[in-house]
Amino acid sequence: MNPRLRTTTLKRKRIHLMENNKEFAFDIIAQGSYIDQPFGDDARYIVEATTIRLNHIALNDWLMAQNNNCRECYVDGEIGDREWEEHKAENAARYEKWKTTIIYGLGIELNLPGESISITQAQSEVFTVVRIWKVA
Repeated sequence: MNPRLRTTTLKRKRIHLMENNKEFAFDIIAQGSYIDQPFGDDARYIVEATTIRLNHIALNDWLMAQNNNCRECYVDGEIGDREWEEHKAENAARYEKWKTTIIYGLGIELNLPGESISITQAQSEVFTVVRIWKVA
């Protein structure tokens, strides 16, 4: 074993949320935070990072919220334009619902000034949730 590698065992936390008789669930597999002060800036930010692993239902909900079509999938003209815009709006609504469910499951309340949150896919069913807010 490489002596420079450090192994940390984390206690996993499973979050279960029932939605339409489906078990939307995810595991928290790592969490951490730090204070960031960019060079040449007097402001300080708190950055919280959480790594989660989605179950198959939560992952499918995320997949269904992705835009898998493009404008060329629809007929030319106003009808196709309208159908494309409706498709994008439906997916945006699905994504916001999915994101809100993840945020709720993590117990995050978005109420700090200048606060932002990002949820991105890291690998397969593993996602990162990064929350940043200004403290000074």
